[in-house]
Amino acid sequence: MKKKDIPELTSSLFKFENYFNVYENENGIRFFNLLKNISIFPAENSEAEEEYITTSTDTWYSIAYKYYGNLNLWWIACLYNKEVNPFAKLKSNTVIKLLKPQYVGLVLSELQKQM
Repeated sequence: MKKKDIPELTSSLFKFENYFNVYENENGIRFFNLLKNISIFPAENSEAEEEYITTSTDTWYSIAYKYYGNLNLWWIACLYNKEVNPFAKLKSNTVIKLLKPQYVGLVLSELQKQM
């Protein structure tokens, strides 16, 4: 796991909000159009993923920062683990799977083509 394995891409490509439309209601509250579906299924392939054991202080943001060097990639870790509530506290000593950093650029490039 090396942070430098993620190709140089515009930092805005990392942000979840760039893949969903953001709307604002009459009260000024912003929300995402989550009807657009992004699926990143576990590869079930040891070449493309690694296991990570969570700690008591882990959040999806901290895992993304530790593993990918960018906390804005939290959503990739969530989607890869089919987590629907990124705000739920992670249980300590839980084994999750993470897409290896060298494949993140490919995923982001493919998503960008769909925009």
